[in-house]
Parts: sequence; C-alpha cells; structure tokens
Amino acid sequence: DFAAGAETAFGTILQRSYAKLGARMHYGHPDMMNKAYMIQQGGVSKATKTVNLSEDIFAGMDFTLRGGGRAIQHSEYFHVTKGRDLGFGTVLLFFSKLSAGTGEQLLTRQMLRLGEGLGLPEYLSFYYAHGGFYLTQFLLSKCVPLLAYLWLLVVVDAPEVDFMDPRASWQAPAKATPGSTAMARLLIAQFGWVLLLFLVAGSAPLIFEIWIQAGF
Repeated sequence: DFAAGAETAFGTILQRSYAKLGARMHYGHPDMMNKAYMIQQGGVSKATKTVNLSEDIFAGMDFTLRGGGRAIQHSEYFHVTKGRDLGFGTVLLFFSKLSAGTGEQLLTRQMLRLGEGLGLPEYLSFYYAHGGFYLTQFLLSKCVPLLAYLWLLVVVDAPEVDFMDPRASWQAPAKATPGSTAMARLLIAQFGWVLLLFLVAGSAPLIFEIWIQAGF
C-alpha cells in the first residue's frame, strides 16, 4: 500500500498538476505514446545514452519545441496500484538514474530553447518538475544540518549567561532571560511558521486527492 501510494502521488496527483500548468512531458511507463505520430515529429531515438539518459523526457521536450499548439495531455483511463521495490540499494540506483538524467537535461539545447520559448508560469512549473526538484532537495538536505548546528550553539555556547530583555522599558528594571531561552524563542519565531507551512503544503495535495476519490 505504501509503494502504491507513492505511485499514486507521482502518476496521478503530480501529472494532473503538470498538465494543467503546461509543464508536463513524457514519463515512461505511466504514459502511452502515438508511435506513428511521434516518428513524423522527428522520432524518439537519441544520439547518446549518456546525455540522453532520460530519453522519455527528451521525447516530450522535442515534441513541445515543435510548437504549433502542440501540448502533452494527461488523460486518465484507469488507475493501477503499481508496487515498487523498497530496498535501499534498488531505490538508490533508481534515483541515481533520475538525478543523473536530470543533470544532463540541464546542459542541453532543448532546455535552453524551452527557457527561451515558454512563458514564465509554464517554465517555472517545468523547472520545478525537473531540475528545480533536485535543487530543492539539495538545499533541504543542507538546511537540516544547519538548523541542528544552530541548536547545538544554543546548548554549548554559555546558555547560563543571561540576556537583558529588550522589551523592558528604560523606566522599569530590565528582566534577565537565560541565553538558551532567548535563542530558542528567536529560532522558533523565525522557523516555526515555515515548518508548519511546509507540513501543510506537503500533505495537502494527498489529502485532497484522497478526499476526491474516496470521500470522508
């Protein structure tokens, strides 16, 4: 069920969003391709297996770059709860292939031409669906150790030393606040609402999708 839920998130929820935002490409096994029509548009074969590692994405980009009102649609015929191998090694190899293919996409002329031809909303959606997703994951992986380091400073950097409360007026005697308390309040005030927003934004699409399909 967990693996099938992950497939529902990518194969259904995200694909609906990408199609509405005009940033959807071809994504391999969940999609069907009109072979005869694609051959007339230049084919789907690519030159190198290194640069064109994600050949399905390149087929979608080439199709979109031909213009003329061409758009890749998302039409749902049936839902298949496809399971995935949850082993660490298998998952690592799979995501290594995806991330390597995305890195090669960023170096290609197709990506440059899409950036020059697409509108800003469409390109921002396309960027986040491909290269921007991994950039976000990179920044997120760097922010977690940074926050842990800040909290470590709160613990080891003389937490028994008191700070003067800046809210105290010059007429009333200032109240002393422990350093650990002052730093904790500062960090909570800066990052507390961001954490709440991240949790809500991350879970809202799945909640609404389950609500639409299964109801309460």
